[in-house]
Amino acid sequence: MPCTCCEPPELGDYEGMFDTEWASREADAYVRNGLETRAERLIAYLLENCSRPLHVLDVGSGAGGVHHELLRRGLAGSAVAVEASSAYIAAARQIGKRLGQESKVHYVHGDFTAAAAAVSSADAVILDRVICCYPHLGQLLGASAGKVERYLALSYPRERWWVRLAFGLFNLYLKVKRKDFRTFVHPHKEVHSIAARAGLEQVHAETEGFWQITVFERVGSRSAA
Repeated sequence: MPCTCCEPPELGDYEGMFDTEWASREADAYVRNGLETRAERLIAYLLENCSRPLHVLDVGSGAGGVHHELLRRGLAGSAVAVEASSAYIAAARQIGKRLGQESKVHYVHGDFTAAAAAVSSADAVILDRVICCYPHLGQLLGASAGKVERYLALSYPRERWWVRLAFGLFNLYLKVKRKDFRTFVHPHKEVHSIAARAGLEQVHAETEGFWQITVFERVGSRSAA
């Protein structure tokens, strides 16, 4: 399918940060080694608790490992992937061709807050290491939560001093390199508040290294399934 282009607002240099070299490195790592532990744990709850093919919305999809893995394992029947880096989309398309899954994924190039109106809701909405790359949590997570039919699965930085230190040092490095991109450790309380306002409740939580992994479910969706 053709790519729908929505130019991201001036919130960070996603194209410059996640360039062809970065995207190729991430794609190669997935092809060689599979998902990173964090991403594997992120989709584990869905794999363990869903018995039918899902329509997946992968927000900030990166090189596509998460949606390609869900398709490969048969849990996802189709996916829409929204990504602000064209290099990431190109890398994800290459993986799809390699796996024979390119016809099952529709890619949207742009900032999700701008593209959301043109994107349909999905059984599962996934944001793997995404809200930490976006300054306006309410806009991004609120738009994502509004597309959830059943599950919202997130990975984001833990609220620990050593995590904040690491992210702060990385931002300092970016500043020295004169890059506009920055990372953010958003309050977990705010994450839960946004999910609750969208009618979602937490059903799973765990940690993996620097990352908090949380799955929310739409209230009442289980009885309707």
